[in-house]
Amino acid sequence: MTMFKKSFPNILLSGVVYYSQHSLAQAAAADKNNEVKVIFERMATDVLAFRDEMERVYNARCETGTLTQCANTNFNDCSSTLSSQQCMKADELVVSTCGDGNTCNALWDKSLSTVSIPAALAQAPLANPSDPEIIESACYSRLAEQYMVDKYKKDEEYW
Repeated sequence: MTMFKKSFPNILLSGVVYYSQHSLAQAAAADKNNEVKVIFERMATDVLAFRDEMERVYNARCETGTLTQCANTNFNDCSSTLSSQQCMKADELVVSTCGDGNTCNALWDKSLSTVSIPAALAQAPLANPSDPEIIESACYSRLAEQYMVDKYKKDEEYW
């Protein structure tokens, strides 16, 4: 009986430590689960908002303004005419069909988004696409740019 009395505090202490660790682990797991749940809820909300924006953009694809803005757009990195275009340096980007790696290697305007079309789909003059569906998709998808820029700025700190 004396041995039991001496070891009982140790057993009790071990039980308390085990229970505390187990409870802390459960609490930490619950916190992580809640954090994951919040992230998934935010992602679901973001996906639905993006869907709504893309529906809006798709519905605006045939509006005169959309078509007018896109009428003279060029999709070629070597010959595009953009408002703030610049020659890319070899340490930034080399498009072998545009330059030799030493001189102007591609024309890019870093202040706006562009659509790049694979050469196989860009068979019209100035390496533009000729398929009306590709042209339409490239033109109307540009309408989502401001939404994506604003969303990125709003969420940058969170993600």
